[in-house]
Amino acid sequence: MATPPVWPPYAPPLPSEPARPPARRPRNGLWIAGVAVVAVAAAAAGAGAAVTYALVVKGSAGRPPASSSASTPVATPQVSASDAARAKDNLCHLFDVSVRGQEAQGGLRVEGNLNVPVVLRALNSAAAVENALIPSVPPAVTEAARRYVSTTFDQTTAAMGNVPASEGNRLTDTRNEAINGLLDACGLPRS
Repeated sequence: MATPPVWPPYAPPLPSEPARPPARRPRNGLWIAGVAVVAVAAAAAGAGAAVTYALVVKGSAGRPPASSSASTPVATPQVSASDAARAKDNLCHLFDVSVRGQEAQGGLRVEGNLNVPVVLRALNSAAAVENALIPSVPPAVTEAARRYVSTTFDQTTAAMGNVPASEGNRLTDTRNEAINGLLDACGLPRS
């Protein structure tokens, strides 16, 4: 008599074949974590680029270059002396606390690499000064502040690109002159 077939059919491995280890499930947790890290890094890079773009566009929109003079006179609003003094003090304080000690952290590029903390601090300083530029800030301080903001955006934008060192040095000198000009307009000591 024949033996009835066994369902499901199973054959043990032949003696010449090694036994196969049981199949492992893929580690979805590690894969998902890796994708999340890449997504966060991409979002951070995109956000950084968007912030830089917004600062550069906002910094240069609607105002003449620092070296040119407007052809039509701009009407200045009537501002009390105390309002002008408060506005100047606010702008100058923001400038002072955001610039002091920057030179101790190195340049915008160190050994050919972007010095991200210094670039962010410079951009933050320019944005803070620009936000403090309200109509009651005295004209001499406004002019010096706009020059500082403009030269800071020029220098940081160039540092994030691949400009020759000679151009980077020229922009650094221009920004340093603008810093000194705003220090003088604010009545702050040069360090």
